[in-house]
Amino acid sequence: MKLLSILVCTVALSGCSVANYVRLKYENDDIKPQWSAKKSKTQLKADTGVKPYVYMSINGISGFKMMLDTGASVSILKDSEKVKALALKEGYPLELGGWGDGENSYGFQTEVQSIKLGDVKFDGVSFAYMPVTQSEYFLRPDEAVYDGVLGHDILKHFAWHIDPRAGKIEISSQSYNGHDQGVTLPMRVFLSKLYLDSKIDLGGNQTMEQEVVLDTGSRHYFKLNNYYVRDEGYTFKGKTVIGSDFGLSGQTIHHRGTIPQLQISDLKLKHVKTNFIEGGDDGKSVIGSSILNHFSYVIDYHNLKLHLKPYADTNFKARYNLLGMELRKLTNGAFVVRYVMPDMAAFGSGIKVGDEVLSFNGVSANKLAQKEWLELSATEGKHRLCIARDNQCFELLAKNIEGYSQW
Repeated sequence: MKLLSILVCTVALSGCSVANYVRLKYENDDIKPQWSAKKSKTQLKADTGVKPYVYMSINGISGFKMMLDTGASVSILKDSEKVKALALKEGYPLELGGWGDGENSYGFQTEVQSIKLGDVKFDGVSFAYMPVTQSEYFLRPDEAVYDGVLGHDILKHFAWHIDPRAGKIEISSQSYNGHDQGVTLPMRVFLSKLYLDSKIDLGGNQTMEQEVVLDTGSRHYFKLNNYYVRDEGYTFKGKTVIGSDFGLSGQTIHHRGTIPQLQISDLKLKHVKTNFIEGGDDGKSVIGSSILNHFSYVIDYHNLKLHLKPYADTNFKARYNLLGMELRKLTNGAFVVRYVMPDMAAFGSGIKVGDEVLSFNGVSANKLAQKEWLELSATEGKHRLCIARDNQCFELLAKNIEGYSQW
C-alpha cells in the first residue's frame, strides 16, 4: 500500500499543476544540513515495524512522526492534528497523485522555519501540505496516525543506517565504508528517485530485465507494472489472488502472485510475493520495505549504494495475508477494515469495509501494532476477530493457498 505510502508525487495534467510541482521539487535545493559541533552522525528516535519512521521537530516543537519514503520526490506534511496545530501559511496550490484509480489529491506548498533530526537542523524547508483526511486515500480522518513523509529533498543529504529488528535508524554525513558480510547494490538517481537493476523470473522460461524504484514508502515486497510484462509478450501463469492498494488517487484493485525469483544486481531472492499493478505511480515497478526488512541496511546517498546485511538466523521468506483483510491502524488504537479480499478467509463472513476491529484472538487491538497484525494474518489456523458493529465476533480459518503462499 503506497502510502502517502503514497507519496511519490505524480503530476496532474494541467500546466499550472505541472509548473507548481516542478517548482516545489527545487524549492529545497539550497538548504544545507547544520550539524551540532563535531557531530557527523546521529541516532534518531524511530519506528521500524513495517516501514521506517523517524521523529523530528518542526519549528522547535518535537514529536512529529515522519515516514522515510525513498519513492517520494518531495517531503509532505499531512493534515494530522499535530500538523494542523502549526497553523502553517498556505502557499501556491498543488495537485498530487499516487496509486489509485480515482482523482488526484489537492493541497498547497508551505514552508516551516526549521526542522531538526537528532543533531541535524535545516532552516527554511518547503513541504507539500496535503489534506489527505479529505482525500480518497483515507476512509476516515483518524487513520492519520503519522504526520508526513520525508522525501528525496531531505533524504539525499545522508547515509541512512536502518536496523528494522533493533528498531534503530542513524543518519551520517559520511559515506558508508563497512566491510561486514552482505551485499552492496549500485543505485542511480533519476528525477529524484533511486533506481536499481533487476532480473525478473516469471516462470515458464519467461525472464525479463527492468529497472525498479527503491521505495521504502511501500510496505509490500515487489510491485511489478503489468504493462512491462505484456510488452515482453509474457503472461504470469501462476496462481493469483485479488488484492487492493490505496494511494493519493484512491483505491486500485490488482492481482497478487508469487514469482520464482527476483534478482536485484547480485542479490537473488526466491519465491517473491508480487503485486501485478496496472500503470501505478509514474508507471514504475518498485521494491518495498517488506524485502528490506529482512536485512540491516544502509541507503547511502553519498555514493549511491544500497548495503544489505542479512540477519544471521533469517532467510528470505515472503509473508502472506491469509485472512484476506486490508486493515489500517486508527488513532484510538483500533483497526479499520479497508478491503476484504475475495475468496480468502474473511470473504463472506459478514465483515465489511469500514468495520472497526477491536480485538484479535482475545488481545485488544490497541495492544497490537500493524506489524503484529500482519504476522497474525499470515498464521495458519483459527482466529477470532471482534468488531465494534453490534459487538460481533467472527471465527476465521486462515489457510495457505497452493501455488500462491505455498509451493
